[in-house]
Amino acid sequence: MNIAPLDHQTVGDRLGANMCPTQSRATRAEVSKPPAKRRVAGARKTLRASKPSADKERSQKQDFSVCFWGARGTLASNAEDTARYGGNTACVEVRLGKQSLILDAGSGLRVLGDKIMKRAAKARKKGKAVPPIHLFFSHCHYDHISGLPFFAPFFDPKAEVHLYSGHLEGPDKTKRMVTDYMAAPFFPVGPEVFSAKLAYHDFEPGDVLTPFEGVKLTTLSLDHHNGCVGYRVDFDGRSICYITDTTHVPGKPDQGILNLIHGSELMIYDATYTDEEFPQFWNFGHSTWEEGVRLAKAAGVKRYAIFHHRPSRCDDALDDIQAACRKVFPKSWAAREGQKIKV
Repeated sequence: MNIAPLDHQTVGDRLGANMCPTQSRATRAEVSKPPAKRRVAGARKTLRASKPSADKERSQKQDFSVCFWGARGTLASNAEDTARYGGNTACVEVRLGKQSLILDAGSGLRVLGDKIMKRAAKARKKGKAVPPIHLFFSHCHYDHISGLPFFAPFFDPKAEVHLYSGHLEGPDKTKRMVTDYMAAPFFPVGPEVFSAKLAYHDFEPGDVLTPFEGVKLTTLSLDHHNGCVGYRVDFDGRSICYITDTTHVPGKPDQGILNLIHGSELMIYDATYTDEEFPQFWNFGHSTWEEGVRLAKAAGVKRYAIFHHRPSRCDDALDDIQAACRKVFPKSWAAREGQKIKV
């Protein structure tokens, strides 16, 4: 399949080495502000007439939402000029009706863990059951597992946590991944300090997983050093795709990714670099926001979240990338820490 390159001014032309342009904040506010809705005479009555059926349709749908607890890549980057988009590394919570799952355990996992503990305490106080936690790893580079030792539910004897991975080879790979990460001399204590009920699950890329009723995760091996897995989560007739970390060959779209993301409501994609920066970092195992656009268009993806932000990419630079991306794929944005998206 041949996909034409994007026809727009490259963002790199305006970002410079430090990737922090000088565009005014007033102008940025105008870029991110949605266009004003025009009121058309005679349209108000028509809209009201069609609203009940739309509300009824929405009420029949179960909650399916995504919350970004960390959207940065490679290294946590908490600074004044990264505060708006956030500096924590990859961690995405997916709410699925009364259940949920977590994609990756970067530094954002710590804050999510505190939130989960508060939810559990509130549920137990009302006499309600607390569902198990399901944590899926794309791979085990540090920016995707650094939050593991600091995940509060691990220290709750009442908690039940299931951990899944498929990127390594050999037996007991998920348990081995956690144990090796929390080993001397790189960490003072091992996972034996956890008091929660832990269950380790191994799979092979390409497997279809059903961690609980009503949800299906389709897995895919991604092109990244030491192995990596992408996920498609299908629930209640809708889907999201989590594609990080991966690289690409310019002009040759990844057919496996295209098949996985086909027709998805939302794609979260590794956009560490720009097309202009890519030749310098082609062997680092990451992709570009422009390649994400090309894939999304070819596969009929409805919405696209730019993810795995480069640690040196300041908020102003991400504003520029988001604005440029929306010119060629309007339903797109740069993922922000704390942002919640309904699927």
